[in-house]
Amino acid sequence: GTRGADARAVGRMSAPRALAMGSRWAARVFGKQTASVACGGASQEEFVGRVDGSGFSVFSRGATKKSGGTSRNGRESNPKYLGVKLFGGQRAFPGNIIVRQRGTKFHPGENVGMGRDHTIFSLIEGKVTFSQDSKNKKKRKTISVTPLQ
Repeated sequence: GTRGADARAVGRMSAPRALAMGSRWAARVFGKQTASVACGGASQEEFVGRVDGSGFSVFSRGATKKSGGTSRNGRESNPKYLGVKLFGGQRAFPGNIIVRQRGTKFHPGENVGMGRDHTIFSLIEGKVTFSQDSKNKKKRKTISVTPLQ
């Protein structure tokens, strides 16, 4: 006989659960001979149980190979081609892009415009100059275009 928690568990246990737990548990629920025939000597991992409408247990073997996981890599975005396009001292024409950037690493100075994606471009023909404002706390780097003489 069974005692304590095991006895209470056996009383509430369903047939598929008992068979899934192995022949030892099935023997407690059904009796030794029925359990050994029902389990067929297979391990508990090999059985998947379900009870159909009649209350009769139907068993089928599950897959023995575990399914492979999905890949979490494999996404790559297109290059954005950011950076300085015209350096200090180079000649710029109106509309020439001087810097393509994310955010305002460089701020616009004289004769320079800034697009909505923070691209800095020349408004006049001239020479590109980079400078650093020491007036502000943040020491902003500014880009200007000085006109040609």
